[in-house]
Amino acid sequence: MKNRLVSILKQAKKSTITLSELEKVAYTSDTYDDFAAAVQTLIDEGFINGVKSHGINWKGLPNSFRIQKGKVKQPLIESIQELQFKVHPVIDLRPYFSTSEKKWLEDKQLIMKIDEYLQYSGLPTTDTNSSERSYEIMHDEKWIDEKGGKAILEKINLFDKLKIMKTPDPLMFAINPNQLIGSQTAHKHLIVENKATYSGLLDSLSNTNFTTLIYGSGWKIASSLNQFGKQIGLNHNEFQHEIYYFGDLDYEGISIFYHVYEKYNVKLAKCFYEAMIRKPFHKGKDNQTRNEVAVHQFLQYFDKEEQEIIAYLFQENGYYPQEALTKEELHNIWRKE
Repeated sequence: MKNRLVSILKQAKKSTITLSELEKVAYTSDTYDDFAAAVQTLIDEGFINGVKSHGINWKGLPNSFRIQKGKVKQPLIESIQELQFKVHPVIDLRPYFSTSEKKWLEDKQLIMKIDEYLQYSGLPTTDTNSSERSYEIMHDEKWIDEKGGKAILEKINLFDKLKIMKTPDPLMFAINPNQLIGSQTAHKHLIVENKATYSGLLDSLSNTNFTTLIYGSGWKIASSLNQFGKQIGLNHNEFQHEIYYFGDLDYEGISIFYHVYEKYNVKLAKCFYEAMIRKPFHKGKDNQTRNEVAVHQFLQYFDKEEQEIIAYLFQENGYYPQEALTKEELHNIWRKE
């Protein structure tokens, strides 16, 4: 009876429990005297304390109790502490002190496999992707990303020590075959931030002197552009590449450009922005953060009059999406410039 009562205390999500909830663990073969004696034992041993203001029942038992979580969890904590001394020192089991016994027993089996990997191989010394590291640890390449492995590794403060590099999405771009014919060694590329603009410019690609049109997909371009050389197959040692960027004219678009500029030394596709600022701007986007360094770098591409127009735009809480330019305007600007 006592073990059944302790079990329900372990599962309780709240810090209090009623007498009627405890009564539910009694079997039909149990007498109420047996139940009352087991409850009194829990009170005497410090597992629960009666709430005086809620009164007592006909048997003198409190109608509700405060659960002493520390006492209830003491055996669990002691078993976790005991295991902590046995596993690899980089595994931190302390976060499990506050978890349920059920969760601990579920994760314990996986933690022992992680420990087995570390005891045999130690911490990795080279970077790799999550799928490969997942297979090394669990012989399951999907465990980290799709089966809860990352959450466990983070909980035991191990994920950042496993040298797992984030695998970026593949870079999406279209190729102008006209620019791959012959022996030319210089190539130009245009990144556009949004899908609609990419689609709008795609038909014009073959009529320009650009080799590729690249879909940036917002912030994703910062990591995916790193794969550009491998994907296009034009070695940077043999070919010269100029990469231009065109995004939304708002604080986020400018921040994306500046981040890509710092990493890859891209250039601003100024002609598209010049066409946008000749149009009426939209209002909104007041939840974006202004990056002063990025804005300063961005404005250096424009003359004084254009800088004043852009400054007024932000003063009035305005912005230009790439869609401010029609498909025909995009085509004309790209072909001419």
